[in-house]
Amino acid sequence: MRWLVVLLLSLVSVAQTSEARACSCMQLSPSEGLSSSHAVFTGEVTDIEPNKATRFRGLEITLRVKRVWKGAPQEEIKVHTAGSSAACGYSFVKGKTYLVYALRDEADPMRVSLCSRTAPVENAKEDLDFLGKPSHRFDDEGGRRRNCSASPGTTGAPGLGWMVLLLAGATLTARRLV
Repeated sequence: MRWLVVLLLSLVSVAQTSEARACSCMQLSPSEGLSSSHAVFTGEVTDIEPNKATRFRGLEITLRVKRVWKGAPQEEIKVHTAGSSAACGYSFVKGKTYLVYALRDEADPMRVSLCSRTAPVENAKEDLDFLGKPSHRFDDEGGRRRNCSASPGTTGAPGLGWMVLLLAGATLTARRLV
């Protein structure tokens, strides 16, 4: 009978140990998430593959970047995450757009976990309101790529050139009338 009690206590102890290894995080505010991250951006998942880039394995997620609040603006970014939620891996879905908070450390240059504020954009209103205007955009509201206009427009240096010509012409005309 005594051995049965010891066996039960051992099983309970092992069960508690495995639970202690599960992912647990402290909830961050949007401000804390921004300040603790290396990069903050929205992006659509275009590919999910096994991570061969770092020794920790897990998954490598490729995202087509739409907006950037922190970090170098790149049209495509690859991030890494653990392969399971028990190891704090974030579950991305191909084709879905996320607000991503990526961390950087010596072992992994772009890492995302359940402990970051990463979330699907439709669930990230509080964060998007806090972040405000992005520092860089790869999309316009209509879904077109930025800076891909077929016409040069009338602003900037060409507009200034026309203004100078107009003033010069007006000056010459005024001198002829005098």
